[in-house]
Amino acid sequence: MKLGIISDIHGNNFALKAILEKTPNVDLFIFLGDISGYYSFTEECVELLKKINIVAVKGNHDQILIDCLINNKKPDLSYSIRYGSALLRSFLSASHYTIDFLLSLPDFQEFMLDGNIFKCFHGAPWNPLTGRVYPNFKEWNRFMDVNADVILLGHTHYPFIKKLNNNKLIINPGSVGQPRDIGNMSSYIILDTLSLDVKLYRTSFDIQILIDDSKKNDPDISYLIEILKR
Repeated sequence: MKLGIISDIHGNNFALKAILEKTPNVDLFIFLGDISGYYSFTEECVELLKKINIVAVKGNHDQILIDCLINNKKPDLSYSIRYGSALLRSFLSASHYTIDFLLSLPDFQEFMLDGNIFKCFHGAPWNPLTGRVYPNFKEWNRFMDVNADVILLGHTHYPFIKKLNNNKLIINPGSVGQPRDIGNMSSYIILDTLSLDVKLYRTSFDIQILIDDSKKNDPDISYLIEILKR
């Protein structure tokens, strides 16, 4: 089976669409959380995800949006000041199918494919929503106690493929919607579940609509634009 591993879409349906157009032969997508936050096209992203075969977990921004929807309460002002208005706009415009999709997302997933145990987290096994494992992580031994052959992580927006001495694979596909190493180049992983061959891919996406939207709605948060041009 061919897996497509993606994470951190962050309301960027343009990048997600670009990846899906590049991966017609993928059998199953694994989505590692954060469909929302930063950019505002959450609804369009959900529409795209609902058209593919997918296993998904929630991210930290998703959890904030879920809490807002459950409590019928807007995101705190401190959130909008830091991350922009996209989550507020997603809260105000969320349809029933978007709400149902968000509410269906678990904190983590575990399953077996072709004899290999997969475990999926947005953050890390010891902190599923907000744990951070960057490519220069120093404590790889922490993964030795995780009962899995393949451990999939997101959250950092930096991709890596790490193989431990016991052949355990640890993978972060980077970010679909807001890559932080190359701003307009989404990253994703293709993995063969039989051979465990794994490869990182990149694809470009049009950033102009996101830039225009950010200028209009969040003119004081230059990061939202600058990160797309990195």
